[in-house]
Amino acid sequence: MKNLKKVVVLFVVLFAITTVFAQKVTTQAIDKPSEGKSLVYILKTGAGVLINFRIYDKDIFLGSVASGKYLVYECEPGQHLFWAGAENRDYVEANLEPNAVYVINAEGQMGAFVAGVNLKPLNPNEFRDKKVFYQVIKNDKKQIYSKSEDDKSENIAKAMQKYQDLKNSKSNKIAFLTSNMKFENADKPTK
Repeated sequence: MKNLKKVVVLFVVLFAITTVFAQKVTTQAIDKPSEGKSLVYILKTGAGVLINFRIYDKDIFLGSVASGKYLVYECEPGQHLFWAGAENRDYVEANLEPNAVYVINAEGQMGAFVAGVNLKPLNPNEFRDKKVFYQVIKNDKKQIYSKSEDDKSENIAKAMQKYQDLKNSKSNKIAFLTSNMKFENADKPTK
């Protein structure tokens, strides 16, 4: 009888432990900006697993984002021009509010020789966008922006010329991140 009680107690304890550890993460807090600042998450998804995308805020090199990582960048609110370089360059004009969090997805696209990049602002009201943010925050490693001393002036000059050419031709290839596209968390979305 004593052995039966021990077995039952052991079973209950093991069941409780496995139940606790089997719980799936459905809520995830995200970093918040310092008072008066804006925070931008830059994710990396899609093709080009072996390619690092170089991310910029106009003339500031934010870093290279590898697969399995995402970049967190705190900045002043207001107008920004985010762009990424790979086989191509892609641009997002942003209007950021203070004390708000925004998300941009640097999505890899199949290119002619290496992967290209498509910068896509994520919308917190879109199920698919919330799901992408949830999955990246849950599974990937955070990379916090730190100032680089690398000379990127030639690359920046070429990218700004390309951006100006797109603006002058009224191209629809420039995406927009509006001030109302703020994320409060990275919770698992439900339909």
